[in-house]
Amino acid sequence: MSFQDHPSYTHICASSDCGCGLTRRDMLRLGALATASVAAPLLAAGDARAQAFKGDDQPVKIGYLPITDATPLLVAHGNGLFEAEGLKAEAPRLFRSWAQIVEAFVSGQVNVIHLLTPSTLWVRYGAKFPAKIVAWNHVNGSGLTVLPEIQKVQDLGGKTVAIPFWYSIHNILLQDVLRKAGLTAVTRARGGAVAANEVNLVVLAPAEMVSALAGKSIAGFIVAEPFN
Repeated sequence: MSFQDHPSYTHICASSDCGCGLTRRDMLRLGALATASVAAPLLAAGDARAQAFKGDDQPVKIGYLPITDATPLLVAHGNGLFEAEGLKAEAPRLFRSWAQIVEAFVSGQVNVIHLLTPSTLWVRYGAKFPAKIVAWNHVNGSGLTVLPEIQKVQDLGGKTVAIPFWYSIHNILLQDVLRKAGLTAVTRARGGAVAANEVNLVVLAPAEMVSALAGKSIAGFIVAEPFN
């Protein structure tokens, strides 16, 4: 199954002039960043950095996850395209989860990242961080990959499906498909009972999805290339 024409990822950068999985700990991190008491120092630090570097040649600090969607940033760095535009660029920094890359971006460890679109909106409007979207990337092509015995959406009832992140278009698309098939998305603790009209959602890093499907710990997963 595939879904077309849904923006999945964006490239965003820190700006002074703009108005493979999520664990429980990651969710608490993101929730904390959205509160004024925790976000305020980070935002103040961001403003201070913006003023300090205003007019200076601030290095491009790329943060990325090891997925296809990072390709434009990595190719640009590898081919010296930032330097060709008169910019200094540091070696890209690898992160293993969306929560980590968001935290690093907001805290100023990196200033250019690729990010899931819902997460981008959360950073900009939920955390009120002065980020700017500079490019769309991967604007179509999410795939729901399932075990051979799954022949229709209704067959996922009572089973577990993996998503890459709660704040992801993949999660939104999957829940829409399940709802239209008369199924309810739930989250159950390991070993918890899942009713025949329910589908248990779990978060997995994309790189772990294929092996989880092969081991039948999940009945399917939804994510972008290359993992489908």
